Amino acid sequence: MTKHWPMDANILDPGIFPAEQGPPHPLFDAWRDTDPVHWNPVSPTYVPTIPASSMSKGFWVLTRYQDVFDVSRDQERFSSHDEGFVIWDLEPQELELHRANFMGMRPADHSAVKQVVLPAFAPKALQAIAPELDRLAREIVDEVAGKGRCEFVFDVASKLPVYTFCELMGIPDQLRSKVVELGNAMADVETRSQHTLDPTMQLFAISEELCEQKRRQPDEGLLSTLVHDTTLGLSQLQINMIFLVFSIAGHETTRSTAAHFMHLMATHPQQYERLLSDIDKHLENAIEEVLRYSSTTTNFRRTATVDTEIGGHPVRKGDKIYMSYAAANRDPTVFENPHVFDITRANARRHLAFGTGPHVCIGARLARMELHALLKQILTRMPDFRLDGEPEWLRSIWFNAIVGLPIAFTPEPNAARVV
Repeated sequence: MTKHWPMDANILDPGIFPAEQGPPHPLFDAWRDTDPVHWNPVSPTYVPTIPASSMSKGFWVLTRYQDVFDVSRDQERFSSHDEGFVIWDLEPQELELHRANFMGMRPADHSAVKQVVLPAFAPKALQAIAPELDRLAREIVDEVAGKGRCEFVFDVASKLPVYTFCELMGIPDQLRSKVVELGNAMADVETRSQHTLDPTMQLFAISEELCEQKRRQPDEGLLSTLVHDTTLGLSQLQINMIFLVFSIAGHETTRSTAAHFMHLMATHPQQYERLLSDIDKHLENAIEEVLRYSSTTTNFRRTATVDTEIGGHPVRKGDKIYMSYAAANRDPTVFENPHVFDITRANARRHLAFGTGPHVCIGARLARMELHALLKQILTRMPDFRLDGEPEWLRSIWFNAIVGLPIAFTPEPNAARVV
């Protein structure tokens, strides 16, 4: 679905993504061709959804792959700490929270925390939990395989990343369903106000309760590591924010990518037929192409720390920069025929869906493993799945997310039929 968007369309309009069923690529293409460092003015029409924030000044929108790549990797000139990593202008109290967030720390602090966290995401550590990922994926699909239909996003896709997060952090099983609920609420930024209780504060409360338990009874989980590490001296707020970002980051990418995978296969039958012809051969690259094509996390923000330039375009100190990963992943100078969905695309893995540079997603390898484990179960156990209603897109300026995807399939004969 495409619409003719005027060149002066405002990317803050939360109706754009649902109207396009994804990012507005015709608009991004037009900007990339004629105005690749595009000025998006402030507009009082679009109200921020983050507490204690406003929209007091406009920003530059980057649509070329190389510009997004270069700015992402240059924290010295383009900071995620100074004014935060979201496009809204944050009040001091809210900015403090964002600076305590792993994504908004000063570069030196970010590097120090990263060194402590990295071992949990190293290849050897992840290989050790691969059997558990397979078990969890099988358990999740077991719950729906005998029914013949399900709502894929929340019945299936949303569970594995949060279950895995619980395993990594050392969160007990009895809290798993609550963390799934709150992780979903946090990921759906624009709908948080519909919740009676702020999911942020609820996750903080869980984090603080668990930290107290880990202080008394250390274990091998990542949360215990953060609590007991003497080199970092993390405050409780900083631990809470790390807990928070990990509950959302991989969760949002994995949940949404799995949903997009299903939707794209259902709407591109020739590509799906090719995938089924040799799942082991094509699945890994198919996941990369879905990540490129869908770009579930569409943007982050940086702030220029000096007068500088981006792609030859002057930018002044204090200017806000909107890095459009969605646009970068459809740049024709990098991806031939970028609007074509092709699971055999040779360079699909060059996408920026996980970012790049110092703030590249630390859980990217884990997200790929989760997607592979879950989708392998789907493809082998319900290969004839089909859409069973219209998908629902999140009304958002942040995420290209499908929040409702009813599917139907032949019930698995030996599966327990849950009603």
